[in-house]
Amino acid sequence: MNEKLTNFRQAVADSTDLQEKVKAGADLVTLGKENGYDFTQEELSAGWKKLQESEEGLTEFELDVVSGGQVVSDS
Repeated sequence: MNEKLTNFRQAVADSTDLQEKVKAGADLVTLGKENGYDFTQEELSAGWKKLQESEEGLTEFELDVVSGGQVVSDS
């Protein structure tokens, strides 16, 4: 996962405001840009896939978002 995505992921983990926006279905690329993290949908999708396959895995919050029906895709 690239540094911008890693930093955005940490920012979301540290911010209940960002978590609420993610849970509400905010576009992650737009939300990232609004908060100073510039990445593309393709970078997000690749990072998400790499994270799912890594030993680190997903955080509890990320698992909640996925189980709630929000999926990161290339669309």
